Amino acid sequence: MPRAVEELQQIPFSQLIGAPLKAAVEAQALAAQSTIEFIHKVGFKQASVGGEDSDLVFSDVSEDANAGELRSVTFSYTKKGQNDVPAEFSLTVPFLAITPIPYIRIDEITIDFNAKLTDSVQRNTSSEFKLDSSVKGSYSAFWSPIKIEARVSATYNQKSSTSENQQREYTMQIHVRAGADEMPAGLSRMLDILEQAIQEQPKTPA
Repeated sequence: MPRAVEELQQIPFSQLIGAPLKAAVEAQALAAQSTIEFIHKVGFKQASVGGEDSDLVFSDVSEDANAGELRSVTFSYTKKGQNDVPAEFSLTVPFLAITPIPYIRIDEITIDFNAKLTDSVQRNTSSEFKLDSSVKGSYSAFWSPIKIEARVSATYNQKSSTSENQQREYTMQIHVRAGADEMPAGLSRMLDILEQAIQEQPKTPA
């Protein structure tokens, strides 16, 4: 089996892919919880306990949550009433009818993982051959034989070396795209009811 394949098998792909997906699911749950808390704190009056506003608790799943009394804003203005006579009016509008409710939904998550493995093996071989030879001769008299001495030596050397180089490069990119989700049907119907609850009435003289 090639070494690069063995290296890739050791990469924990389950964690690399599973961790971002788990984080996306948890982020979606936090976004839904934030929407619920926004509706409760902005749209309904909070019962004060010890001088602080109480939070909506969902720990007890066996009972329905009591949101409390609807919070509204009332303002006064002047306009022509009956017989074109200017009169003071007051208008009461629920907060939830005029406030954008945040709905964030994770639409897409893309995981890009790139692995670059490079193995290089370099072998160097060098050889050296050396030959030494020498010839010597001597002569002393005509009755003496000629003496000749010859020497030959040869040397052969070979050297080899091997070097191995490994390079590993990993890159991981996570792309998350989130956008505004469509309003649930139940909340849309509730906002329609709140819109009908907008009341305009003449201001009672002091």
